Amino acid sequence: MNLRGRALLVLALMALLVSVAVAQDEGMMNEEGQMPEMGPPKELQELAPMVGKWHYAGQYKMSPEADWVAHEAEASFEFVCGGAAMQMDMTGMMMGMEFHGMGLNTYDRETKMWQESWLDNFGARLSMYTGTFEEGKIVMSGEDLMAGQKMYTRTTTYDITDKEFKWMMENSMDGENWFISMRGVYTKE
Repeated sequence: MNLRGRALLVLALMALLVSVAVAQDEGMMNEEGQMPEMGPPKELQELAPMVGKWHYAGQYKMSPEADWVAHEAEASFEFVCGGAAMQMDMTGMMMGMEFHGMGLNTYDRETKMWQESWLDNFGARLSMYTGTFEEGKIVMSGEDLMAGQKMYTRTTTYDITDKEFKWMMENSMDGENWFISMRGVYTKE
């Protein structure tokens, strides 16, 4: 192939690549022909009252028949990743052991769902939950494992103010019969 033939081939390939890129960009456009919203989700500002340091006073039980056991912890909430998520860090004592936990919350504009991930030193696994924020309540749910068995988890954060909010966790082994396994109140320090 001569120099002119190679030049035409390179130009044809470049034109093909540009048309593919344009087609891909058009596929990313929303219904109004604009790029989808980028950056921190505006919905995340609903969590702004939670930013800061908090004292958690709660109770837990390992089965529906068990007695409630009191526990306390310290928690902090802050926006991370340029405001794209809220991170929670928690430390305290639970079951006679030091407890460390970390969570991330965000709002997924594509699915219109809230998302939460949770990791602590007890389970040493990353749990993922999705849910809604309606009527002042954040309700998240997902699947976990307990002693090798699938378990369903649902958390509710409610009565949120800049000074206090409440939280509870419910568990179910079958997805139908639920019991409250943890509950507590966060008070701003």
